[in-house]
Amino acid sequence: MKRYLKNLFQLILSPGNGWEDIGTTDDSPRDIAASGFYPLIALTALSVFMQGVYHHVEFLVLFMRMIVTFLVYFVSYFFGVFVLSLFAEPTLEGRYDDRRAHTYVLYTLGLLALISLIINVLPVTSAMLFFLPFYVALIQWKGTVYMHVKHEKIGIFMIIAILGVLMPTYVFYFLFSLIIG
Repeated sequence: MKRYLKNLFQLILSPGNGWEDIGTTDDSPRDIAASGFYPLIALTALSVFMQGVYHHVEFLVLFMRMIVTFLVYFVSYFFGVFVLSLFAEPTLEGRYDDRRAHTYVLYTLGLLALISLIINVLPVTSAMLFFLPFYVALIQWKGTVYMHVKHEKIGIFMIIAILGVLMPTYVFYFLFSLIIG
């Protein structure tokens, strides 16, 4: 998890250099998921209980929110990879690289999980934190070099990446929240 978090912070501080570092390390997506992403989303899910400390929410409600939080990121990972595999190839130089797509989605969702973690542990949520997903979109844009996107197709790829990787997290959270009430 240490390398995963280091790469996430590198992406936050310098997105271009962060994607370059991720490209040179070339870890397998399975290792990134198992040793970085899954523990991070588990920690993010557990951080939901901090809301009970600050806002006196019932344990059962927090427990269901914890499960929903984990499921949202877990499902979003596979959905994001699926969307990229369907729609991204025409925007790329050469063939679709499944390994890079998995890594791209894992780091994008990892950034969103960090935002959720921060929101969960703060007693008062700053309005500024809700604008951080726009910064994640900027980091995704810097990742177009990592994904080998054709220069003239960056706009189309970003629409695919935002609608297929970034937005489903919020859509799934909304849908799961409707189920739990």
